[in-house]
Amino acid sequence: EVFLHLFKMRVFVALVLAVCVCSGALGVWIRAGDRRFPLEAVKQLKKIVALDDNVGRHLDTNTVRAVCANPLLPQVFRPVCQRDEAGAVFSNLLATDMNECEICANPACTGCMY
Repeated sequence: EVFLHLFKMRVFVALVLAVCVCSGALGVWIRAGDRRFPLEAVKQLKKIVALDDNVGRHLDTNTVRAVCANPLLPQVFRPVCQRDEAGAVFSNLLATDMNECEICANPACTGCMY
């Protein structure tokens, strides 16, 4: 009986470790409409936009152009910059609470293991 209990505990620990490793490998993605972007890329977008003190929740055309021209903008956003709705996509991403994504509490965040 003790052996069976120890075996079950080892299996449980192995499963927990596997879930932790897999969830880290999959990463967290942020949804904006029908698109998904890696959490780290969205954090970089926020840093780029934060450099401009005049940016509000909704980005104007000039700000979108400046963000898209920034060489530090992650490549995953380059196709967005070619579209008319780039400002709306970026605004949605910027409105996402990164702290909630880190703990997988935001429904806009995917890739979390529950």
